[in-house]
Amino acid sequence: MSQLPKEYPFIHIYAQHKARQPAIIKANTEGLCLLLNAIVTALAYPQNNSTAEIFCGDAECYQVLVQHISTHEELAPLPYQKKHEPE
Repeated sequence: MSQLPKEYPFIHIYAQHKARQPAIIKANTEGLCLLLNAIVTALAYPQNNSTAEIFCGDAECYQVLVQHISTHEELAPLPYQKKHEPE
């Protein structure tokens, strides 16, 4: 596992695998601040996506995309839903 200084923004977001399962966010203070800033930016500018560049547990950089939506349809598809194929 790669090592980065502790002041780097670390965050890992564990997605749901099935309904009613909690989503989990594990992060240091810097990672939570970047996520908070991305959320505030999405609220301030709802027509744009907001991103935060952060590091996961193995020190790989990735982006968290925060989208402000206004309808339930914009949530679809849910990551844990199986695609129903016609029989």
